Amino acid sequence: MKLHTLLICTALFIAAAVFVPSAGYAQQKKTDSTATALLFNGLKEYNSGNYGKAREHLQKLAAISPNNDAAYYYLANIAIKSDDAPSGELYLKKGIELDPENFWYRETLGQLYIKHNKIAEAIKIYEELLEMYPKKSAVYYSLVNLYLGTQQTTQAKEMLEKIEAVQGKSEAIAMTYYNIFRMEQDWEKALNYLVEFDKEFNSPRIACVIGDMYANRYKDSLAIIYYNKALEADKECAPAMYGRAEVHRANGNFPAYFEDICPFLANPTINPGMKIDYLKQIFQIPNFINRFKYQLDSAMLGIEAAHPADTTANLFLASYYVERGNKEKGKELLMKNHKLYPDDYSLLATYIVALYQLQEWDNLEEASTMALEQFPGDKDFTQLRGIARFQTGKTEKAIESYRELEKIALAGKDTATLILAYTLLADLHYDKKESKTAFSYYNKVLKINPNEIGALNNYAYYLALEGKNLKKAYQMSRKTIETEPDNPTYLDTFGWILFLMDKPLEAKAQFKHALLYGGTENADILDHYAEVLFKLGEHDLAFIYWNQAKNLDNTLGIEEKIKERKAQLKK
Repeated sequence: MKLHTLLICTALFIAAAVFVPSAGYAQQKKTDSTATALLFNGLKEYNSGNYGKAREHLQKLAAISPNNDAAYYYLANIAIKSDDAPSGELYLKKGIELDPENFWYRETLGQLYIKHNKIAEAIKIYEELLEMYPKKSAVYYSLVNLYLGTQQTTQAKEMLEKIEAVQGKSEAIAMTYYNIFRMEQDWEKALNYLVEFDKEFNSPRIACVIGDMYANRYKDSLAIIYYNKALEADKECAPAMYGRAEVHRANGNFPAYFEDICPFLANPTINPGMKIDYLKQIFQIPNFINRFKYQLDSAMLGIEAAHPADTTANLFLASYYVERGNKEKGKELLMKNHKLYPDDYSLLATYIVALYQLQEWDNLEEASTMALEQFPGDKDFTQLRGIARFQTGKTEKAIESYRELEKIALAGKDTATLILAYTLLADLHYDKKESKTAFSYYNKVLKINPNEIGALNNYAYYLALEGKNLKKAYQMSRKTIETEPDNPTYLDTFGWILFLMDKPLEAKAQFKHALLYGGTENADILDHYAEVLFKLGEHDLAFIYWNQAKNLDNTLGIEEKIKERKAQLKK
């Protein structure tokens, strides 16, 4: 054996013989091992998002190793994520106490203060960080924002000067100065600062802001110069396009306006909601849509191409096209929305309601049937399908729909819908000449609500048509005109009942009132009024109103009635 090897072995032997671990050392070694395992497991659960389990490990770690600053830092983060700000603050302060030089502990505490609007405390934290870490630019910017948030513009400018001294001038610094001057209401200094900055640096954003400021001062030529400068640097600069377009619009230069606004609207990077809000304002200008319909059609195509999957844009465009008379395009966009998001109830409902408004009854029945397959038992789709079936003459199918609506209403104890179902079932059965069934449904309605004026009017009118129980009809109809004294439909019913009760003078007063409130546009009301006049011997006037009724609706047999009445007079 070589000498140096022998010496080493001897030394190790002696050391082993001399050192005997104490019980305290073994316990400390065990504690350190447990602490390491708790920290490892705690961080593992934390990174996996299992904050409850992570908290358990870290709290045990803090209990056996109270000087472990990392335990408090992660416990603080868990508390913050759980919206327990007080605990988060206490844990962070403990971590800072144990490791005063740790940047992240203080910075996290500062962010916690900002989140909970403790601005003075946050400023104190960042001022301390600035003293400790004078080279960290993020601290400077955080302090600038905090100073601005508390209107401390002098301190903010001092901080900007320090940043500028280290980093030099930049667009971000310039815009911050601009915002400070605005906050101080010193608009001239704000404008002059940006103009001077623009002389040294080519920034489309700064040029646009200068353009906007000149436009607000009605210095259109200067505004255009700066908008053009921005567009020379960035030909797709949206704020410059918009600003220049608005200057052209204000000056009545609409060819130039559309040259700018169309690319702006077609830019896919611009929020579609902002575009729609802008167009809604523009459309308030009298006759704007009609005057520039072709240019606007082109603009709408640009929006559609830029945001093909944006439902808000599609809804707006659909409304525009329907307003312009292009119903097919409007329907196409609404259906497109539904196909994009087939599980979205509101988008499907919007499409179906549009079919109702457009009175496309066949399409409405098909679409509402499809909707009920997707949303079975929906009362609105059930009702709309019933309307579609009624309008297409499918009375039995319509009755089937409203019986389904009745079941839905009863199950949900929805009296408003139940009244609607009973009223419509009454009307449908009367159309089938099943007056007994119709009247039973009206009675059901009035049992729920004795003052339901729609049912009162229809019930009274049908009783009058059948010549049955005119006193009951009179009482019901009177209720309707007491509730809505200017409703021409209700006045017509009441007037006709008075006529049938041989009270033509009283009936005439009701019809004259009805004519003042829109009755002249209703052929049935004109026909009834003519009957009253004829009864009173005002024949010439009666024929004038019958001719008006015939011109409004030639399906009522008015022409034959005129011939009969004239023949009657000759006898």
